[in-house]
Amino acid sequence: MTLDIDIHSLVADFPGRVSIVISKPGTGERVSINEDARFPAASLIKLPILWEFFMQCQRGQLDPDEVYRLREADKVQGFGVLRQLEPGVTLRLMDLATLMIVVSDNTATNLLIDRLGVERIDNTIQALGLEGTTLKRKMFDHSDPTLENFVTARDVERMLQLLLFDNAPLGAYRDRPRTILAGQQCKNKIHVGFPKDTWIASKTGDSPGLEHDAGLVRLGTGEYILVVLTNELTSNYDGIKLCRQAAQLLYRYADQ
Repeated sequence: MTLDIDIHSLVADFPGRVSIVISKPGTGERVSINEDARFPAASLIKLPILWEFFMQCQRGQLDPDEVYRLREADKVQGFGVLRQLEPGVTLRLMDLATLMIVVSDNTATNLLIDRLGVERIDNTIQALGLEGTTLKRKMFDHSDPTLENFVTARDVERMLQLLLFDNAPLGAYRDRPRTILAGQQCKNKIHVGFPKDTWIASKTGDSPGLEHDAGLVRLGTGEYILVVLTNELTSNYDGIKLCRQAAQLLYRYADQ
């Protein structure tokens, strides 16, 4: 892929740590930079949680229509809508999984972690061969500053491949991840690098000094996975800009 030269040129003077993977599923076309470097996961840790949710639903261990009643004590900071709602509102577990991705709801994420079980999620991460990924804490749980969630670009690519292509183990739920990820509403990063009508199924992550975006992009020449991880940023906008530039490079390459 001639894209390899352009991607390396793009990050040559980047003011922070960066990892990028671009691949075309089913073809062997693939370029990467620092794909095995571990980065704080931020909200990308929600991808293996989504997989575990649907696996438990498929096995009959979990009823997606099970209802949970929101409590004030459940609410945490950051993205999402549940922290703005009054206690007592009821939601199905499927609603929590959808909110976890579509609006990156941290309260919904923590409720799912509790319901699914940290040990089960971690066992699944290991079973899937995600060697650089760890779930050690819930969202906005800073009670132990030594604990952090991590991902690598290679692992995020693998999760997208599983959720969107190699999803036969999800059985009757195999099409749901694609629908949910396509509804993701944070569109200020890789989305900006493509025409407005481009179909993208993605998940973002951010925190001070960190900006991630990863997704499947449908272009005229096929579907591509794009993963961009950044951290140690002085300005978060540098990470946002890099996500956009990587998307623009991919679009130009695919359009050739």
